Amino acid sequence: MLPHVNLPLAAAFLSGALTCSATAAPENAHLPAVMEEFIGGTGLSAGGLVSAALRRSGRINLKTDPLGQHWIIRAGSSAGRIDGALVSPGGKVIFNRHYDLSDMRHNAHAFADDIVEALTGEPGIAFSRVAFVSDRSGSKEVYVCDSDGQQLMQVTRDRGVNASPSMGPGGEIIAFTSYISGFPDVWTIDLSSGERTRIVSAPGTNSGAAFSRDGQRIVLSMTHEGDPEIYVTTNRGGRSKRLTESRSIEFSPAWAPDGERVVFCSDATGSPQLYLVPRRGGDPERLETGIPMCTDPDWSPNGRHIAFTAHRGSERSIALYDIETGRTEIVVKGAADPSWAPDSLHLAAVKDGDLIVYNLHAGRTDRLLTGIGRISEPSWSK
Repeated sequence: MLPHVNLPLAAAFLSGALTCSATAAPENAHLPAVMEEFIGGTGLSAGGLVSAALRRSGRINLKTDPLGQHWIIRAGSSAGRIDGALVSPGGKVIFNRHYDLSDMRHNAHAFADDIVEALTGEPGIAFSRVAFVSDRSGSKEVYVCDSDGQQLMQVTRDRGVNASPSMGPGGEIIAFTSYISGFPDVWTIDLSSGERTRIVSAPGTNSGAAFSRDGQRIVLSMTHEGDPEIYVTTNRGGRSKRLTESRSIEFSPAWAPDGERVVFCSDATGSPQLYLVPRRGGDPERLETGIPMCTDPDWSPNGRHIAFTAHRGSERSIALYDIETGRTEIVVKGAADPSWAPDSLHLAAVKDGDLIVYNLHAGRTDRLLTGIGRISEPSWSK
């Protein structure tokens, strides 16, 4: 992935009607921008990809009227490469970059993400990927697709059971549980080289592996010392550190964005609830969600919410727990397995066996993938 431009927003634009900064952009801002027609032999195709990516971001309002105060997106494309610039309403060039990856889609998505980050201070999602499990082939295999549902790729071909994929930072490495050896071990696979490595093969069940935001550590549930407990190990396996000690079942861990805490599920009260534990271990803290049964937690990259599956009887819904207020909100009924996008605005989830994306600010749900078997356990690269 190309590095993003780390530039603050230009202060005071739109004649002072709207003021933003890279650290405090309005969460629901739809920043107005005009995209000029891309020049060059592949300009039309590249422009279409950039436009689609910006609209999917949920943060940029592309205008067709060039009059008035707008950000200007200007670019040219030849042989799939892109030279792209972002210009402020006052005519200042915020950045001007050359994108020369081998795939025009990747160049367009990198350009779009740089635009989003420069204007909002938040990462874009166009270059990100989503991993998931599907039974399309008759067995549970790991797949991956781009954030727009394109470039679908089958990752494993074990003709068995694979579960709990976790995308590493940048979307190049996936950790997952595989039964290919006859036992539930944790493996990683490099999507670029195809290299596959077994990193946890302790006796018992090893499952629910999740990468830390820096990609250096993995948290997971292991049973080699008795009941399922939460452990931390490195991204290459080796010695693991136990974080929890109880007679209950602990599972489905996920990292806080700063890597200092882990949220997980435990049935210590009789039904699964959400708990927090420091990464060095200690007494777990229960989160009072008000939901009878909670599973599949995922902590938003901005640290503000924990998304999880809320169970009420036979009904499953996506819920958000607000870290600051302690309030819980149901946002998508009939859906499960939430996973945050890197922008903390979109959530991947599963509904009726399809892969869906929920936009937190718009309150809108779109189907990303359908008709490819029954999908479960999505994981969005951060």
